[in-house]
Amino acid sequence: RHELARWLATAPRRTDTGSTAGQARQRPGPVPLAQQVAKCLMSPLEVVVPVTWWIEGELDLRALMAALGDLHHRHQALHARYRRTDPPTAIIPPNPGMPQLRLLADAATEHDALDQLAEAVQQPLDYTQGRNWRAALIRNKTTNRILFGIGIHHIAFDGWSYGLLVRDLTHAYTARHTGHKPTWTHPAPTLHQSHDEYTRLRNAADLQTQRTYWREQLRDLPRQGEGRPQEILEQTPTWGPKTGHIVAVPPELVRRWDRAAAEHRFSRSTYFAAAYASALRAIHQQDDIALLMIVAQRGSRVLDSAFTSRISSNCLRVRFGGPEKDLMRALQQTADELMAAQDVSFLEMVTDDPVLDLPREVINSLPSFAYQDNLVLPLDLPGCRTEEVVEPYAREWSGACVAEVLPGDESVLLRVTIRTDLVPAPAAEILATGMLRFLEAGPEAVSDTR
Repeated sequence: RHELARWLATAPRRTDTGSTAGQARQRPGPVPLAQQVAKCLMSPLEVVVPVTWWIEGELDLRALMAALGDLHHRHQALHARYRRTDPPTAIIPPNPGMPQLRLLADAATEHDALDQLAEAVQQPLDYTQGRNWRAALIRNKTTNRILFGIGIHHIAFDGWSYGLLVRDLTHAYTARHTGHKPTWTHPAPTLHQSHDEYTRLRNAADLQTQRTYWREQLRDLPRQGEGRPQEILEQTPTWGPKTGHIVAVPPELVRRWDRAAAEHRFSRSTYFAAAYASALRAIHQQDDIALLMIVAQRGSRVLDSAFTSRISSNCLRVRFGGPEKDLMRALQQTADELMAAQDVSFLEMVTDDPVLDLPREVINSLPSFAYQDNLVLPLDLPGCRTEEVVEPYAREWSGACVAEVLPGDESVLLRVTIRTDLVPAPAAEILATGMLRFLEAGPEAVSDTR
C-alpha cells in the first residue's frame, strides 16, 4: 500500500500522448461554438460538473496520469481556450498540455474525503487558458480506499458525455497499465465538426413554428407557489447553500409502472414527471404546475461522440382538473409536443422573443426536472474495483429546486436538490417522499389526483 505522497514523488511529470493521435484534422483560426456551448460560456454561472468514484486495489498512478493526458489531447473540448467574443469562439492550442491532477492529504473519514474532494474539483476553472477540467485523489486512511474525482466545466460536459468519459478513460488506462499508448478506432469530433453538425440540425428545423407553439404554451404561465418578491429575487446570489434527499423506488414498483406505460403508451420519464408535479401540487395547492424539463439533443453520430454540452430546458405544463380525463395521456401528449419543439429553448424564448413577456418572478419560480437516461458504464480499471458515488444533492445545480430520476440496473433513485436560501430545507424530503407516494398508489390511482 502506497501513500499518495509517495505516488506523487515517483509519478512522471509529462506524458507524450502525441499531438494528433485520435484527433481529426483541425481547420485554422478561431472555432465557432454550438449554441448550447456558447450559452454555457456566456452564462454568469460557473458550472463545474463533478463525477466521483471510490477505488479499491492497487491503483497505477502513472497509468492514470497518462490516461488523463490521453483524454485531454483526444477531445478538443477539454483543452480548447474559450473566448467570450461576439459570437463566442474557441482557440485550439498547438500544445494542449496536461490536465491538473491534485493529490490531497489523507482524510480521516469517508465523509471528510467526500467533502475535501468536492471542494478541490469544483474550484473555478480558467477556460480562457484551456484549463477546462481537473482531477483529484484522496485516500481514506481508515479503510485505505481511494476517492477519485473529476470536475469538468459545463461547456465541455453533460450527462451523455459521462459515458464517453468512462469509456475513453477505461480504454486509455488499460493501455497505459500495460505500458502502451492507447489506439482509437475513430477520432473524436472536433469543435468545428460539432458546430457544423449542430448548425445543420438547427437549419433543418422549423424554428418559427416552434416559437409560435411556445408563445401559446407559455401564455399565462403562473408563478409556482408563493414565490419571492421581485426585490428579493434581484438580490439572490446565483449559488447558495444546498441540501437534498434521495429515495429508492423498488424494482417491483418500477416494473408495475412500466407495464402500465407500455399498455397505455406513455414513457417512464412521463410518469416520473407526473409524480413530481403531483408532489409540487400538494405543496403549492395549485392545479397548473409548470416544470423546466431538461432535454438533450440526441441521435446525431457526430454530437453523440463529442464531449460537449448538448442540453437545454423547456417548459412542461401539467394541468390538473382540465378537460382531458386521462392525466397520463394528456401529459404524454404535452411531453411529445415539447420534444418536437425542443430546438427553441425556454431560455431563448424568455430572452430573445419580442412577443413573450414573462415576469421574472415567474421564470425564477419554476422547478426543474431531469430524467437522467444517459449511458451508465462502470469505470473499469484493471486490478481495481470501482464504485460510483451518488451524492445526496446535485452539486452543479444552481436553481431553487430540481428533481432527478436516476435509473439503475433495476431500482430507480429519486434525488431532490434544493437551495436552502430559497426553499425551506424540509421541502427536499417532502417532495421526494411525495413522489414515492404517488408511485406507490399505482397507475390505477392516477385519476384520483385530479
